[in-house]
Amino acid sequence: MIKSIIKFLKGGEDARGTEIRVSGGNGCERRVVHPVSTICEQAISDFCGIRMLATACAYERSRDIGALSPNPICRESLALIAGAKKAGCFIEKKDVPGTRYTIRTGESEVRLVQKDGEYYKIKNPFAKLHLKRHSERYVIFEHVIHNIMFPDCRLEFVGIAEDCHEARIVYRQNAVRSELRPEDGQIAEILNQMGLSSDNRYEFGNEFLFVTDVGQDDDNVLVDDENRIRFIDPIIGFKSSLQELLMCALESDKDVAELVKHLYQNDR
Repeated sequence: MIKSIIKFLKGGEDARGTEIRVSGGNGCERRVVHPVSTICEQAISDFCGIRMLATACAYERSRDIGALSPNPICRESLALIAGAKKAGCFIEKKDVPGTRYTIRTGESEVRLVQKDGEYYKIKNPFAKLHLKRHSERYVIFEHVIHNIMFPDCRLEFVGIAEDCHEARIVYRQNAVRSELRPEDGQIAEILNQMGLSSDNRYEFGNEFLFVTDVGQDDDNVLVDDENRIRFIDPIIGFKSSLQELLMCALESDKDVAELVKHLYQNDR
């Protein structure tokens, strides 16, 4: 089934993608645009890695594991921990590799593995849920959507950890060796090319999602050592239409392909 989906979506671009220029600054910044077939294949892989966890969490919710707490976020946190143990993707926080990085974000404890050039992020998935405005039950899909929208800064799901009885999602991500930041105009140009228009001063969105925390003064968008603009880990909010697509994508790879077609535009 996967091969037929990829064949249907595959265009004429090389799998490594093509580069497009972005105006502004010194005129050298650019980004890589990948063929839809590549993004689809990666999304199918991401869903394969998360389906068992989603099923286990649904079972734990049905057991009313969080009956002792009236707070829905606390209940979901308990369901995540119990579901991860059932699904075999629970990881002890002390076993997460790397040396603790000096900078702690608003959501994550970051650990650096210097020799491999990668970070491990121990992320509180509920820390900025009020900004995302989607249900706490969708936090396990956030890296899937990030990887569709920003494949050059892929977040690899490692597992679920626990910190003071609260769930943490652990990701691995290649480090971007840069402190250079693009201008707001360059960031807006890229997001516009992705089909995201400015909803207001702080958000870019379409009918399915919105992206925020991407200004030139934030640390979520950098220019790497090859002058490519990289979106590290911006906040992505799911609108109701996307939530429906995600529930369908849990059921089949064909629906994952449909999800990618909606989000990752061919004309970028």
